[in-house]
Amino acid sequence: MIKKQIILPTLLLATIFIGGMTGCTSSKSPDVSQGDNGTKVSNTSTTNSPASNTPERAEKREAVRKQVEAVLTPDQVKQLSAKLQQGEKMRKAVLSLNLTTEQKTKIQDIFKTAYPHRKGKSQDNS
Repeated sequence: MIKKQIILPTLLLATIFIGGMTGCTSSKSPDVSQGDNGTKVSNTSTTNSPASNTPERAEKREAVRKQVEAVLTPDQVKQLSAKLQQGEKMRKAVLSLNLTTEQKTKIQDIFKTAYPHRKGKSQDNS
């Protein structure tokens, strides 16, 4: 009788605890989601996923950075490199530089050409 009083609540608490732990954990992967019945469903469309960090994307970012640097003065290039090394995003780093109107126009054209899907984003925040 005493064993049933100890074992039953212990099992119940263990079940709740384990169920709560598995229910609270989430997948770190951006391409996995929960289906209606709790099963994991994989979305295999990683080509258009902004989280995908493929070598092609890295090459494209590097090419855009070089095009932008060609428009900047040597001091601005140093400032940009420092900001990028600190983890700042390219657009924000470029906007924080003291750009001339001509530089802004050229850099806007570079971004529009490189990222045509971002038509709604405004480059001119000054």
